[in-house]
Amino acid sequence: MPKKTKKEKIIAEYRRKLSTVSVRPERTEKPEEHLSTLPPHSFTPTFTLHQSSPKQNTHDVLTLDPQEFLAIKKDLITTLGITCAILIGQIIIWRVVG
Repeated sequence: MPKKTKKEKIIAEYRRKLSTVSVRPERTEKPEEHLSTLPPHSFTPTFTLHQSSPKQNTHDVLTLDPQEFLAIKKDLITTLGITCAILIGQIIIWRVVG
């Protein structure tokens, strides 16, 4: 018996799938809808909403001490310096190599 070619294997697999699909019974009946015959209930809320006035205790200003601001400023300046140094180094390398 000769070996099957790839094409024959694909056709056989397709026929197997087709036979399993055609064997399934088709559903021709519509699903029944179960409507409840209970009388409609009146709506009763489980909680009530109360209008409250907006609170006047809002803080718009950050309350950090000056030392924290100086530390943040120092970190940002250091980051800016390192970034500029890297960019300048890249430009120099690009000019030398390119």
